[in-house]
Amino acid sequence: MHTMLSAVMIFLAGPAFAADLLPLVMPVSHGVSAADRPTVNRCNEAIAQWAAPYDPVAIETSLVEPVRASAAGARIATLSVAIDYPSQGGVEPRSATIACTVASDGEVSVAVVKQG
Repeated sequence: MHTMLSAVMIFLAGPAFAADLLPLVMPVSHGVSAADRPTVNRCNEAIAQWAAPYDPVAIETSLVEPVRASAAGARIATLSVAIDYPSQGGVEPRSATIACTVASDGEVSVAVVKQG
């Protein structure tokens, strides 16, 4: 499988809720403070939606650095993302570092910073 975590950017406008996107494998996050949780949750929703067409079996995210704020009020999370996809005879792991921006209006953009 050579399709996931290529250099792309996605945008989600407005709130995206897991119930609206079912069935999705929602990411499990590590290293997230209570203050950063809302931003990371929005990013995880975008990642889950991004990965959904490839039928992932597991998604994990970890903050690489604390969530930071932009001058325009956006919250920016740099996340290490690991996604396992089904493949013939097993699971194919994919990973990348992504920059996820949650704008003050709720729009989410995700861009790959570094593959694997």
